[in-house]
Amino acid sequence: MTTRRLALVVLAHLCAWSAAGQEIIGYYPSWKWRSRGNLVTPARIPYEKFTIINYAFFYPLLDGTIVGRDTTGDGMYLVGERDPATGTVTPGTRLTDLAHRHGVKVLPSLGGWEESNNFSAVASRSATRAAFAHSCIELIKKFGFDGIDIDWEYPGYADHNGTPADKQNFTLLLKALRDSLDAYGRQTQGCYLLTAALSAAEANVKNMEIPEITALLDRLNIMTYDFHGPWDPLSGHNAPLYPSSPEDSARSVHGAFMLYARTYGVPLDKINLGVPFYGQTFTECTELGAPHKGSDTTHFPAAGAFYYSILPVKEKCTRYWDDRAKVPYLVNRSWDLFISYDDEESIGHKARYVVDKGVRGVIIWEITADYLEDGTTPLLDVIYQTFRPVHEHQK
Repeated sequence: MTTRRLALVVLAHLCAWSAAGQEIIGYYPSWKWRSRGNLVTPARIPYEKFTIINYAFFYPLLDGTIVGRDTTGDGMYLVGERDPATGTVTPGTRLTDLAHRHGVKVLPSLGGWEESNNFSAVASRSATRAAFAHSCIELIKKFGFDGIDIDWEYPGYADHNGTPADKQNFTLLLKALRDSLDAYGRQTQGCYLLTAALSAAEANVKNMEIPEITALLDRLNIMTYDFHGPWDPLSGHNAPLYPSSPEDSARSVHGAFMLYARTYGVPLDKINLGVPFYGQTFTECTELGAPHKGSDTTHFPAAGAFYYSILPVKEKCTRYWDDRAKVPYLVNRSWDLFISYDDEESIGHKARYVVDKGVRGVIIWEITADYLEDGTTPLLDVIYQTFRPVHEHQK
């Protein structure tokens, strides 16, 4: 299908949703009930600081049907709170109900790093594409979602069963889904969003038809994090706003923005940039750009270095600031440990970058990582307060 025909399809949408000012999209993992005593229940999410919640994850089976990654979490969060005595669900307590009460939309995110292996097969045949699109509509009906977020990591990525045919098939999959969402919108007089989480790496971006999928998507959510991690031979910043050195220019938020906005010409009001509420750790390492022995599993949980788990460790480390990259890092020489992370200062630079560049907003992985025991959300608050004057000016 040509880009021109796709543009006509977009113009034919029943409606186009657009929030005033910048968007704040937060991912909410279905499995978080297993940690921290289920601290961040749907009732405790500060909805007033978000525009969209992406509920992660569902994923496709080989026949195109969709299942949840954590069915227990789905029952707790998407069905609603149950009375412990009777087992009956309390009306209005599911995630979508609470979000809608605050004017916030909720999308199920389909895929994720661990559950993207079936996308290539599903996208390769018209029958499974149709089954997938039908399953998405049923998911919306069942839980009251406001659209679909696709998180295929990544089209053409061989380690996740990707093939060169994914480049065109990804477009065809999105087209089938776009058609189904628009048809359902005509039935219900509603508007259903189609968004996608996309790689920030140029090698992966080349495996997608960016002009074609841009015409089909309401938002392109760029995962501008994991630029460096324990998988690399040398330590580096998880999510630098700008590169620390010219030879590393592609691996930064700014580099990814330039790739999508300038190289591919994606409209700024369709771009959301990723903000991590977690960091990367490097053992037997105390310098930026130095060899290491992998991630730290002694001072951090196996699930990773979330902001709430970095804070108590931070007190025992020395904080440094990379003024080129506009991000901090921590060093504990007695532990032989290097930590790349984001704090209020670096998050502020990223939020201001979004405003200054005029892009739509941010995606956050993930919102429970910023939620402290006293109910405060320091990183989220920096984004919200930076975006808030823009919202108020546009009212």
